[in-house]
Amino acid sequence: MRRNRLLSAFAVLVAAVGLLQGCSRGPSEEELKLAEFQSEFATVEDSYDALVELRSEIDDARAKLAELEEIPEGKLTDEQAAELEAVQARLEGADAELETAFEQVQEQLAGVLNVGINDFPNSPETASALVMYSDEAILVAEDMVEKAGDYKKAIDHLSNAQGYFEAAGLTPYHPLIAKIQELEDWRFITKERFDAVKKGMTKDEVTDLVGEVYYRNVQESPSKGVETWLYKKREGGAAAFYFKIKTGKVYDKNFDAVSTSVSSD
Repeated sequence: MRRNRLLSAFAVLVAAVGLLQGCSRGPSEEELKLAEFQSEFATVEDSYDALVELRSEIDDARAKLAELEEIPEGKLTDEQAAELEAVQARLEGADAELETAFEQVQEQLAGVLNVGINDFPNSPETASALVMYSDEAILVAEDMVEKAGDYKKAIDHLSNAQGYFEAAGLTPYHPLIAKIQELEDWRFITKERFDAVKKGMTKDEVTDLVGEVYYRNVQESPSKGVETWLYKKREGGAAAFYFKIKTGKVYDKNFDAVSTSVSSD
């Protein structure tokens, strides 16, 4: 369901007309600029709502696809087979569709925030635009961690968003602060998390316990049949988990595997 706008483009137009009719001098340059800003925000809000709806629709389609693919092919009913085909067709090009919608919102938000932070920092539109930007930044940061284990880059990305609130003199956005703290906590391995990993665990099980490994800290030795994951420690150095390439399971680990620095994440 689309959220109520703080001030619709129509309301902005009516307000501008009222100013023209009620005051012989007409609207001031500042009033006209504010009306234009509010109208641009309304456009961004429409694009953002469409992006959220598209993301939800595609997530539902992926969930349905996974559900249908669990059914053995020979046991699919005609209705289920048709639904499977329809879902697969819907998901073709879905990533590109999402990327296009995301880039459109980011471009529009950049324009609105540039004006809002500099000229209308106290307007509700500026605050709402910053929340939109921050919610998207959180999703981007989570993607950085999931795909590359890059906690540092993700934290920097969120810190930039936090800086916009500071620049506008606004109260920090709690979900943004909470996500930064969460990523800071998982950025470095702890002895407690290290000890929770046991021999025979899969890579997914290790990731659940100690976080995503930074992609540059994955070392493969095909001749030995070993894959090593290095996790930085806050005090310096790194712990290591050793997987058998053949089984993809832990066969050994060492909390003090590296005493010097490893690739930054």
